[in-house]
Amino acid sequence: MTDDTSPPKLFESLRTLGSSIVAMVLTRLELASVELSEEKSRLLRMALLALVGLVFFALALFALTGLIVLMFWDEYRVQALSALLVIYLLLGGGCLLAARKVLRDSPPLFEATLAEIDKDRESLRQ
Repeated sequence: MTDDTSPPKLFESLRTLGSSIVAMVLTRLELASVELSEEKSRLLRMALLALVGLVFFALALFALTGLIVLMFWDEYRVQALSALLVIYLLLGGGCLLAARKVLRDSPPLFEATLAEIDKDRESLRQ
């Protein structure tokens, strides 16, 4: 008689063990996701510092532009300034389009992995 009641309890214990293992893995992955999110914040701070550095480089570029225009002041000042303006606009627009593409194409962190592990945990509970 005890053999009839043992298998269901064994399967229930195995199911509970499997669910616990999946929950533990899910917890670890969520922790990794939080750590990566903190790393993302650090990278954003670094990007802000890089942006400030780029502003100073832009000021230097502005001074260089002034120098070039002054060098061509007598004959080609308008042409030199126009050419530099077009070059700067093209380069800046290209950089902004590339940055926008990178932001649009980046997937959420571990979204698919966490969803799959959650599905596994729910299937083991049933």
